[in-house]
Amino acid sequence: MIQTLDERFANNLDNFSRTISALSDSVKAPILEKRDLSGIIKDFELAYELSWKSLKTYLELQGHQPTSARSVFKEAYALSYIHNEDVWLRMIKDRNETVHTYNEAFARAMTERIIKDYAPTLIALLDFLKLKTA
Repeated sequence: MIQTLDERFANNLDNFSRTISALSDSVKAPILEKRDLSGIIKDFELAYELSWKSLKTYLELQGHQPTSARSVFKEAYALSYIHNEDVWLRMIKDRNETVHTYNEAFARAMTERIIKDYAPTLIALLDFLKLKTA
């Protein structure tokens, strides 16, 4: 079954919303063990992937044709759909590093960035997308 663009957006937004809920829960919980770091990072990875895919579909609904995460975020920034372009560009870099690197120092630094910068930024995007579909 082929999904329409509207159906794909609704599906992406629903999944993005669930990942944001999981990420929000993760960053609120105390970090007691190394695996807590891994859990926060994994929740971030999922939320990040669904953030750009949801935003890409929204841009397509608006008549734009971005192809990569970087082009999605740059176009969304140019249209004032998102703010803090530097945070989004750092998020791309950090997301790529989480796949290829694991050591405790990196995990702790990454978790701090997720809690301080990335989770609030992802939540703001979800709020924007929900507002646009309300």
